[in-house]
Amino acid sequence: MSDLAEAIQRASESAVLQLGTTWILATVTATGTGVVSISTATGTVANVRRLKAYSSPTVGETVVVTRNADGNWVVLGALA
Repeated sequence: MSDLAEAIQRASESAVLQLGTTWILATVTATGTGVVSISTATGTVANVRRLKAYSSPTVGETVVVTRNADGNWVVLGALA
């Protein structure tokens, strides 16, 4: 593959990651009022807002997290 083609491929992959909405699994590392801190495969994120329905977060729980293109994170809830 040419250098130009490789650069285009990398830019395309990066744009999709930055602009897309995604969900991931994470582990709760700390809890607060309306927020939790989480550990993901790519690092930690502090003070992530959670849904009202996820009212009793516990450190160590595996949770489903969504993140949008603007960088906003939300914990949807814990897995069974």
